[in-house]
Amino acid sequence: MNKLVFVKDQSLNAVPFTTDEVIAEYSNNSLHAVRQMIRSNKNGIEEFGVLAFEMRKPPKGSKGGRPVKTYHLNRGQAIFLITLLGNSREVVQFKKQLVRQFLQMEKLLNDRFVKREAGKLATKALNDAIKAREDLDGHAYINFEQLAYKASLGKSATQIKRERLVTPNTPATEYLTTAELDKVNSIKQRIAALIDMGLEYHAIKAISTGQGIKALMINKTEPKAREGA
Repeated sequence: MNKLVFVKDQSLNAVPFTTDEVIAEYSNNSLHAVRQMIRSNKNGIEEFGVLAFEMRKPPKGSKGGRPVKTYHLNRGQAIFLITLLGNSREVVQFKKQLVRQFLQMEKLLNDRFVKREAGKLATKALNDAIKAREDLDGHAYINFEQLAYKASLGKSATQIKRERLVTPNTPATEYLTTAELDKVNSIKQRIAALIDMGLEYHAIKAISTGQGIKALMINKTEPKAREGA
């Protein structure tokens, strides 16, 4: 079965939802009938949250140019609504799949939350390592933070936020996947260990970006770096 559950954006705080269009298509009901059912049971639906909707432009070539209201239903609202539908074999399969996809989406978001929280420990380890080095200046944290992103994801946190339309004051970690969070956290821990070993920025950068053991020689010849990643 096709995708039934969506999120508005890739934020860690996104709320999974389905639409009246999905419910109509997979329950063998007309869209008009489903929307009428939503309006008739609005009070019951809103016991599970405010009934959200978006206004979409009509498809090209369709008659009339007025925007179309599409309802967004969260898990509780959707489950309540589908209990009002019939129970043909096809509809029962749709109901099971809809609930399953809601649970899968919520698990995915929860896994990302757990990884984000684990990342706070990696960030603390990096901070502590920097603080313990009296020879590092005030730019060290931002330099090593940016290095962690570039070494693990190939882009700075700023670039990632720009690409994913993240607001300036929102951490990039709220828009990273679990795999991306794992990579960033792992590199931060490695950088912290290299700082503890007394290596300079250029050597740490070379090792973290995969230039290998030759980078250790840089530590003996390069001056202390104060540049960004």
